[in-house]
Amino acid sequence: MNIPRFPIHFIGAGPGAEDLITERGAALLKEADVVVYAGSLVNPGHLKRCRPEAELHDSARMNLEEQVEVMARGVLEGKKVVRLHTGDPSMYGAVAEQFDLLDKKGIESIVVPGVSSVFAAAAALRTELTYPGLAQSLVLTRTPGRTPMPAGETCEAFAGTGATLAFFLSAGKLDELAARLVSAGKSPDTAAAVVYRATWPDEKIIRGTLSTIAAEAARAGIGRQALILMGDAIGAHGCGQSLLYHGQFSHGYRNEKEDERFDGSCAFYAFTEKGVRKAQEISQSLGKAVIHSVGRAGEPEGVTRVAPEDFDPLLARQWNLFDAHVFIGATGIAVRKTAPLLRDKATDPAVVCCSESGSHLIPLLSGHLGGGNRLARRLARISGGEAVITTATDTRGITAFDEAAAREKACVLNPDAIKTMNAALLAGDTVSFHGPQEIHERYWRDCPQVIPARAEAAEKPHVPAVYWDEEPPESAGGAAALLIQSSSFVLGIGCKKGTEPGLLQQYAEGFLARQGISRSRIKALASCTLKEQEPAILALAATWNVPFHVFEPAELDAVEIPTPSDAVFEKTGTHSVSEASAILASGGKISTPKTVCGGNVTLALATCPHGSRNTARQGAGNVIVIGLGSGSPGQLTPEAAAAMEQCTCIAGYTKYLDFIRERIHGKKMIQTGMMGEVPRCTAALEAALNGENVCMVCSGDPGILAMAGLLYEMRKENERFSPVRIEVLPGITAASISASALGAPLQNGFCLLSLSDLLVPAEEIRANLEQSAGTALPVVLYNPAGRKRRHLLEEALRIFRNQRGGKTLCAYVKHAGRPAQRKWVGTLDEFPLEDVDMSTLVLLGGPRTIRDGDVLFERRGYADKYGIS
Repeated sequence: MNIPRFPIHFIGAGPGAEDLITERGAALLKEADVVVYAGSLVNPGHLKRCRPEAELHDSARMNLEEQVEVMARGVLEGKKVVRLHTGDPSMYGAVAEQFDLLDKKGIESIVVPGVSSVFAAAAALRTELTYPGLAQSLVLTRTPGRTPMPAGETCEAFAGTGATLAFFLSAGKLDELAARLVSAGKSPDTAAAVVYRATWPDEKIIRGTLSTIAAEAARAGIGRQALILMGDAIGAHGCGQSLLYHGQFSHGYRNEKEDERFDGSCAFYAFTEKGVRKAQEISQSLGKAVIHSVGRAGEPEGVTRVAPEDFDPLLARQWNLFDAHVFIGATGIAVRKTAPLLRDKATDPAVVCCSESGSHLIPLLSGHLGGGNRLARRLARISGGEAVITTATDTRGITAFDEAAAREKACVLNPDAIKTMNAALLAGDTVSFHGPQEIHERYWRDCPQVIPARAEAAEKPHVPAVYWDEEPPESAGGAAALLIQSSSFVLGIGCKKGTEPGLLQQYAEGFLARQGISRSRIKALASCTLKEQEPAILALAATWNVPFHVFEPAELDAVEIPTPSDAVFEKTGTHSVSEASAILASGGKISTPKTVCGGNVTLALATCPHGSRNTARQGAGNVIVIGLGSGSPGQLTPEAAAAMEQCTCIAGYTKYLDFIRERIHGKKMIQTGMMGEVPRCTAALEAALNGENVCMVCSGDPGILAMAGLLYEMRKENERFSPVRIEVLPGITAASISASALGAPLQNGFCLLSLSDLLVPAEEIRANLEQSAGTALPVVLYNPAGRKRRHLLEEALRIFRNQRGGKTLCAYVKHAGRPAQRKWVGTLDEFPLEDVDMSTLVLLGGPRTIRDGDVLFERRGYADKYGIS
């Protein structure tokens, strides 16, 4: 019979108190069959955890060989053995010799650490052993006894270090120890303390100095089981402050260094188990981070698994939802996966690649405006690695103009000029700076080529210039200019009717102060049309001298927001007021989610994107309605692709937008789910009315059972939308896609019907079916059946079977034009009704329909006319 052999666990019982043993140690004691414990030092209360049948052996009465023999015998008998030491086994525990003998017997040893008496003593004294400016080192030592001290480890050797000294096993020689330290140069006034049996019920604390501590301890009758602490740090209070919590001190988790500051949201993608652990480690410094593990199952809490085939769509969906994307893995993966999503440096998020060891962090994208360089430096501080920065201005120690704008959270109005201006910096050319003196002092005080506008050299014609919160004069001519504007935020406001103006101003100014943002940075206020005449908001806009923009509830409700509210929807018709209006008015992203102030005001901040010159939109834009075909990239017409590229806003059903996420990153989006057609079209028309060029995407062809007609209808019924121009671009409809998959079944003409009775009465559909069945035309059925709506398809098949016969050829195509496409061909009598869903298109053939294998086609008449054989 094979007897199991368990490892021996060496457990630190802690300094004395029963509840200072670790949970792991306590659990092992409860399971133990044999316990060898240091009876003279370990609190007997720990043994209460042991089972009644457990063998208990007091090591105080045993020599080394006897202890090892008891432990080894227990292991060989298949028992669980625990060796219980006081404090932590690694300090004066004589465990190494036990390990050696057990190793020779082939028995494994595992150590469970415990709380050392040195830390229990410090806790009793309420002191810090490493105090700023006094001591930053701790020496744990003892005086010589029957065990001599090695050369170089005498108390005199340690006396000159200035470190805090902790002496074990030395209470009986305290007078001699104090005298030796003083003779070695230690001041007699050096603070000292003796803690007897720390954390035990009879704990005693004696305080004094090197000159008095021995006598004080003797008067208290302390001669053993005490720890001695000496040094300037003992009992020091009010002598200084550590850097750890200083407001200007930076580390990976609270970073105040300007070149490592990154406040945005971040998504991590890991491709190995080690990469997941590294992502968890370095993401802790960021308040808004999510972690995805690609292709691995059973990930730890807080990590989302993503199948490899789902990664590209996920990245496309998240591209503009996060300020940065960090890939834990090879740079090649990051480059290939992000390349299709890139748009321009003004809107692309930061991308950083990190080795799975954390040794190197490489910003690949948006190093300045997106903060990629700063993020890499910050994460490198956490991982202990190196940020590999390749941006030329950074490597030369020059602050680039776009980097300064990003740090100041300012808006670059003409991002195309960034390259020219930074090139001038690198070339050593003179650049004239027109703007706040404190900005120049902060970033270019020691850069002689960036000259304040007041300097004579800056007045020379054709000198490249930066205009920060200033307009270029007409005399600037054709000189290169970079325009930067500090006011780059929109404040979204939701409030209760009749809110007192002074109260709203107080809330708003307090909200901005908490974000560290001056009210001069606010470019506009925004809210819902329900608040268009709200006195408090109007008064705030007048006081701050900023425009106030309002949006229809349907337009607001179509905006994707971080914190939707059903309660707000019940009152206003939109799930968000403050956040959605801030996003629409700024054209950017939420930087501070909604905050409730006083129970009746909600405030949210959104940043204006680079390239945004103002929030007021002049004149009406247009709505271009396009068809995506099946959604496959190859079926998108060049005309439709160009429309998407040129528009400023994309509107569509969420599932259809998923087909094109990689094409529309960086654009404003209006998306609604099923049954959201009217709010979607309303929001699109509202956006166009406010100057946006909107692209409304539909599946198939936009004029066939899609949004084109509804947009025209809403414009005709609402005079307010009359300035909006609507243009329709054709797409490949599902009938054409399915027909090509089947062969040529529609070439003599066909009838197209929808079986959805959501918008058309069922009786009208039945009449259309009867009429079309009486013709010779093939019939294509859209929206044939849903989970709860199948009766009209059953009726359609019965009508056609009655009029055309059960042997009439028919077919269906499911997911037409997509990778999952599949088809069926047969007769009406064979039609598999249960296979049909809303992703299926049904084709009912006519008298001229012919089958050739799985191909359907119609005779065109050429054989009869031209004698084709």
